[in-house]
Amino acid sequence: MRAKTVKYKNGLKLVLKNNKNNFIASVVIFVKVGSVNEQFFQSGLSHFLEHLMFKGSKNYPGDLACKNIENMGGYINAVTTKEYTMYYVNIQKNGMKKCIKILADIIQNPLFSKYEIDKERKVVIEEIRRYFDNPVAVLYEKFYESIYVKSTLKNSVIGKLQIIENISYKEIYNYYKMHYVPSNIVLSISGDFNELKIKKVVDETFGKFPKRFLPTKPLFVEDVHNRKDVIDYGKVGIGYMLSGFLGPSLDEEDIYIANLAVDILGGGKSSRLYRSLYEEKHLVFSIVSFFVHKKEAGNICIMSVFNPKNMMNIKNEIKNQIQNIIDIGVTKKELDRAKLSIKTNLNFSFETSIDVAENIGYWHLMNNSNFMTKYIRKLNKITTTDIKDFFEKYYLSKTISNVALLPKTFASYVRK
Repeated sequence: MRAKTVKYKNGLKLVLKNNKNNFIASVVIFVKVGSVNEQFFQSGLSHFLEHLMFKGSKNYPGDLACKNIENMGGYINAVTTKEYTMYYVNIQKNGMKKCIKILADIIQNPLFSKYEIDKERKVVIEEIRRYFDNPVAVLYEKFYESIYVKSTLKNSVIGKLQIIENISYKEIYNYYKMHYVPSNIVLSISGDFNELKIKKVVDETFGKFPKRFLPTKPLFVEDVHNRKDVIDYGKVGIGYMLSGFLGPSLDEEDIYIANLAVDILGGGKSSRLYRSLYEEKHLVFSIVSFFVHKKEAGNICIMSVFNPKNMMNIKNEIKNQIQNIIDIGVTKKELDRAKLSIKTNLNFSFETSIDVAENIGYWHLMNNSNFMTKYIRKLNKITTTDIKDFFEKYYLSKTISNVALLPKTFASYVRK
């Protein structure tokens, strides 16, 4: 998907995608900072900072920025991930200019008042407590700690309660100054707008954001390591398990095969895992596999829900199905079905202005702006041999980690 890109002297990237058929516009700000950038004493700081950015800026104290956008019929929100923080607004096109000015003030001039920090600290602490009351959320935390050993991708996005309880204004401000720099930011805009007028507004706001040095890059290197099998027990009535192993980074050619290979393995009701474990052997209530994109070390993840007594059989059958692909390969019919599925999902991912702004902004942030164009072209050329080679390259029986959450009543059963 082609878009106009502007690179500012301060390092900021502006991406514009015009769509005259869309009366809603979306403005998305990507800041390349997430839990991967945090040291152990900063766990959860990226997420906490995301909350605080909405709590007052130079020209919009308190919650005035959010109220202004809502009064124009807009919707504003944000999300923190392992690799970036994203702020976004959906708004009718007549409110775009003011919306950009408000967002620029939020990003460049946050106040970080002691009152708002302490007030929001309580909100985030409660959010952390609720998060760790969710068994499946805890399962994902343990999975990332198992599959990543060296890489900071193992870091928790939600963070640690005791750190948020005690983090100081100085630490918050210094973290903001270090990471919220123009060369760490992509501003992505999609919808119906006049490009010249919108660019002028960006020139006068984000374009004047003082240039600062980029922060040190986080440690992403992850060596292949032996599997970790973890079993936890909680307040659940059935079993949940995440099984996975390391895959390609965003810079590797294999990234174009990953989604297709994983879709054939467990992407739907026609997939290998679903047919074998659900339809034929009745070992699971549900099972699905997916590829998780990461800058330096993605992962192939398989989520299964089951009767706990079936857990060992499920582990073995997952290995059998992957090994079968390596030994025998996949059929042309499987390949064509998966290609069609992925193309359909890609089309759905560009349905709305926010979808477009988020997609093109993300790939510009990852310095791979032509990814989607190349993806479709390369997808059509992938063969059954490529799928076989993919699993042969990334899968080893001794490296697939399994992290399970079972009912407490099954603790003694599993030990037997």
